[in-house]
Parts: sequence; C-alpha cells; structure tokens
Amino acid sequence: MAQPIRKNIKDAHPDITEESTYTLLVDGNNLLRIAFQDTKVNTRGEHYGAIFQFLLQLRMMLQKKVYDYIYVVFDDEDSGILRYELYNDYKANREKRYEEHTDLSDYGKAVEEKLKSWRNKHSSKPVRAKSDAERLVDENFARERDTLLEYFNELYIRWIFNDKTEGDDIIAYYVKNKKPNDKVVIMSCDEDMTQLISDTVCVYNHRLKKYISKDNFKKIKGFPYENVLIKKIFCGDASDNIKNIKGVSEARLYELMPEMKARPVTINEIKDRAKEKIEERKKEKKKPLQWHVNIVEGVCNGNYDGDFYEINEKLINLSNPLLTEDAEEEIRDMMYAPQDPEGRSFENLYERICEDDITELRDSNRFSTFFEPFKEFIDKEIKYFKKQNK
Repeated sequence: MAQPIRKNIKDAHPDITEESTYTLLVDGNNLLRIAFQDTKVNTRGEHYGAIFQFLLQLRMMLQKKVYDYIYVVFDDEDSGILRYELYNDYKANREKRYEEHTDLSDYGKAVEEKLKSWRNKHSSKPVRAKSDAERLVDENFARERDTLLEYFNELYIRWIFNDKTEGDDIIAYYVKNKKPNDKVVIMSCDEDMTQLISDTVCVYNHRLKKYISKDNFKKIKGFPYENVLIKKIFCGDASDNIKNIKGVSEARLYELMPEMKARPVTINEIKDRAKEKIEERKKEKKKPLQWHVNIVEGVCNGNYDGDFYEINEKLINLSNPLLTEDAEEEIRDMMYAPQDPEGRSFENLYERICEDDITELRDSNRFSTFFEPFKEFIDKEIKYFKKQNK
C-alpha cells in the first residue's frame, strides 16, 4: 500500500493522487440469511451450514480480488429503532418489539400495545405459520453469527453491529466518509444498497453473481439507479412493512411517468404529472383516477404520523443514514485503523473450527486449501499494521 502523500506536496502538485485501495463491505444479515439454505449439521446435530456458506462466499470474493479492507456489517436485535421512532409500523411484519426499548412512558407503551393488538386482530391477512427454513434461521442465527465473528478476528476481517443502528446505515456512513481513492464493493442482494452506487462504489449481488455499477445498472434493472429511492418512496417496501401510496404499484408508476426508465425523476415531478392527468380528465368531463389523487394528496395504506413523502424519504434514503452518536464514533474509529496481529493466527482458527466440528474444514489439507485466498489479504493487513507502527 502506498505511503500517504504529504499535504504540502499535494498542494504543490494537485495532479498527484494516492494509490487506490479496495474495500469489501459485506451486508452480513443479508448474506447470512441466504446462507441458511445450506442445511449441513455436525456430528452433535448442530446446524453449521450458514457458517460454511458465509465463509465460502467470502472466499469466492477474495478469489476475484484481493482487498485491502473487509468489513462485515450486521443488524443487532433492536437495530432499526431510529426508523421505528419515525414510523411505528416499521418491521411490524417481523414481530419486532421496538417499543420495549424506546423512551415511551408506561402509558404510551400500553397504547402502542393496544394499537398493535388491534391491527393484528383486524388484519385482512391471516397469521402465517413459520416454515421449517424460517425456524432454522430463528433458532440458529445468533449462534452462527457469533461463531463467525470469532473466526473473523483470526482472519483480520473487521465486523460491526450496533444495538440501535441498522447495517444499511453503517454501510452508507462508510461510503459517505471513505477516502476518495478507496474503491468499494458492497456485497448484498438488497436493492436499497444500489442507492450508494457511484464512480467508486459498486454492488456485488451474489444471487445474480453480478457486479452492479453506474455503467450497467440500467441495463440490468431497466431504470437509472438514481430512481431506486423514488420508486421505493411511492411503492413502499413490503419486507420492512413500509407502505405505498394507495393504489400505486411499480407498473402504475411507470405508466404515469415513463421517463423514470430513462432518466432520474423527483417526487415533485411525479406529483405534478398526477395533477396534469387529473386536470386532463376534468376537461374531458371524466372523474379523476383515485390513485392520481392519492399521489397528489399523499394518501397511503399505512398509519403515518405526518407527511407520507417526508417520512418515507427519511426511512429509505441512505444518502442520509440514520445513526446514533455511538455508532458513528465506532465506525470512525474502525475505518482504516490497523489491526494488531498479536493473538491472531490460522492455528487458532483451525483449533476453533475443529471444536465447532465444521466437518468440511476439519481435515488440515482441506482447511489449508480453503483458506488459501485469505492469506494474501491477511499479509496486506499485517504489512499495513507494521507500516503504521514503525
């Protein structure tokens, strides 16, 4: 890695730039949940398939490119509470109980519980029993994540999760505050992450097995990456229980604003187009379409305490990540910080893998072959530490 260029030299020769570094940011929750498709169990009957698949995916990434830094970012149990405070139905479909960890009074908490009970009772959708796959994740997610964190320590892979800040926001903060010469790959299948694409940031979708960048996003998705945010503001996000404008689907949004497939658009442009359509129908002595009216007036399917558009933009827009002060401080302290090699080794990792009975990696030859792609990355980290501590 190149030595930093002194400021006085930079000022005198502005054409000089530092050598590029490469960072891999891994959406840990996204990757780990997908990794649970592997149903391997050890001789004790403990599931470990997600551990193995997660490591395998990292191995594959290192075979493609040797990174200078790797960060794996997870959600904690109550990550997302900042969004809950903006919108109390946030992730209500996932049985989250954020209200237990807010500053609501006892009375406020009681009211919130009654509202949730009422919503559940009057929901048009019956409660769905969890599948075997979902139960497998619920029962093993925390254990397998924590096991991976111990492995990451030996592999010089940085990891972070905060009790109130979501992983998406941590990744977004890193991207917004990275060094200009740092080229970032975000490993995630979550379309939200493509909001962060830029000249130096791309997303690797491990399901599609494709890098998604400024250059190919439109070809892959059919619209400019700048419209990911706009589309979700109007159409919501069912996975997080973020609601949509009543009657508006992705197809209807494109019907109203076909330009969305060609260029970036704004909320006001879409609202103005809806107003035009309303006026056109009035001139033709026709009743305005209700979903056009809903767009103009911000009428939605959810329980929003305030302006729908303002709230959804705050919930979805990763250009303005929602972080607590302690999360921000933790990320700042970790970014580009050298890691002390003392106490880290492949020997420690192998010993732990044997203890955990990860069958595919217990053989020493298999272990060595599997982790070969990690060695060059680790060597770079060790050199970086020594250089910073001369």
